[in-house]
Amino acid sequence: MQHFHDKTNITLKNSFEQTQFIDWRTQPRSFKTYPKFFRRYKLDDYEELKFIKNFGKITTSKKYGKEEVNLRTNPSAGGLYPCEIYIQIRGIKGFLSGIYHYEVLEDSLCLIHELSNDGLEYYFNETSSKKFVILISNVYFRSAWKYDNRAIRYLLLDTGHQLASIFSSLKLENINFSFNFNFDKKRLNEEFGFNCQEFFQGAILIDNEKETKPKRLRERPVTVCPTDYFIKNSFIEEFVKKLEEENFEIKEELSFFENLSKEQLQTAINKRRSVRAFKKESISKAEFAFITENIFKISKKLGIEIFFINNNIEDMKRGVYKNVTLLKEGDFKEIETKLAFNQKLAGESCFTLFYTSKEKKYTKAVIFCAFFAHIISLKATHLNISSSGIGAYFDDETQNFLNTKNNILYLQAVGR
Repeated sequence: MQHFHDKTNITLKNSFEQTQFIDWRTQPRSFKTYPKFFRRYKLDDYEELKFIKNFGKITTSKKYGKEEVNLRTNPSAGGLYPCEIYIQIRGIKGFLSGIYHYEVLEDSLCLIHELSNDGLEYYFNETSSKKFVILISNVYFRSAWKYDNRAIRYLLLDTGHQLASIFSSLKLENINFSFNFNFDKKRLNEEFGFNCQEFFQGAILIDNEKETKPKRLRERPVTVCPTDYFIKNSFIEEFVKKLEEENFEIKEELSFFENLSKEQLQTAINKRRSVRAFKKESISKAEFAFITENIFKISKKLGIEIFFINNNIEDMKRGVYKNVTLLKEGDFKEIETKLAFNQKLAGESCFTLFYTSKEKKYTKAVIFCAFFAHIISLKATHLNISSSGIGAYFDDETQNFLNTKNNILYLQAVGR
């Protein structure tokens, strides 16, 4: 996987060589739609399923000229939304057990496969049926249309944010669950007829009371193109083949919202928004501690090292930190801006996080960098503090500045 990371580095040289022109009129469709005759169910009609809306519902819309853009609970690089969500549901009173596609625009579930004695559990080697199996897929062309080969990184980052959106939704309802990245992705991709245009990244499983062991899907769901048109990218498809082989487990306990009430967390989910500028106001040391609580400790267990630059946190020395240890004291706003592909947001933040890793499981590291960034974003939102992820930066220059051999996987600016 290191090969793919290295091939998508941004350097001072190749940043000037890029001549790609983006014509936004050619953007592929950012949501998947099954035929109109498929059965659909409104989430608001089922109390036990309403929590699903927090996975990716539209929280606001903005107009850019004549174009209206729908913004969701989860952010996406370039607003391209390459993630799709499939949910297998069992044992809900008055609701047909089956595999559903979550339709974000309508807050509804579209039935794509009715269950009998079969189920997705078969592909996870589960010995019992699950109440919910939530699958996240990527539609790579939605991101590759703009970012070309570097889209491999944004697909993983978007997956991390999507996972964290689902995580926060389940925590909101005190639903016990487990992450699962250790399933037969290749076979399941084939069963869904994705034909390389789409592929599964990860899953979340929620237990059922029944102990029956489901069999393989008795028939394949209908194949539907996830975009209105498609351009093949051989580099990304080679990357996908490696993804299918890279399985891993998450056993660490993830505790982040214990100091937020249900109402506070729901408000943060609804209000979270990526920003493009800060007012350059400071935040307190206590606010910083609240936002980052458990982040440094848990990320380290997952093989992720976090550096940050303090630009405007009160009662803390300005400079470069590794976890919470000061490495270099000083004002680094100018160089910080340059490292972040000359984006002012990085230098004008109260603090900017640099997520890094040398973790052998590359997929795991990138996904969970974005996962942690999303948790930070939600907790910051609760305090009326803003944030934004930064996926474009100079890789080698950032490594040199931080004096690390770790891969630089993500940046996040947080401030007022």
